[in-house]
Amino acid sequence: MFKKLVIIVITLLVLIGLSFGLSLYIQSKFFDYSFFVGLAVSIVIWFFTSKGGITTKNTDMLVQSTTGIKMEHQKFEFSPNLVFITSLFYTIVTFAGMLYQYRDYL
Repeated sequence: MFKKLVIIVITLLVLIGLSFGLSLYIQSKFFDYSFFVGLAVSIVIWFFTSKGGITTKNTDMLVQSTTGIKMEHQKFEFSPNLVFITSLFYTIVTFAGMLYQYRDYL
């Protein structure tokens, strides 16, 4: 239980740190880019933890074309881990915060 809590806290600190660093670098508000940071990190985590996607198919075709050895087809598989769930939760919360902040413009 303690290990899971540490993973959640570290993930949130990284996401907040990236958002805060980007807002300082661009000199804008925190909520302006926090949603996009959360979304980008969620997509990167999903891309690197899934199996059998388009990059796997391209690699299999490349190996088959250069060596002639037929590769086994891998079925697409993704099992969300705690870091991905935390990042997705952060993305949803910051999206709600962004909508609240810009409610006058909607």
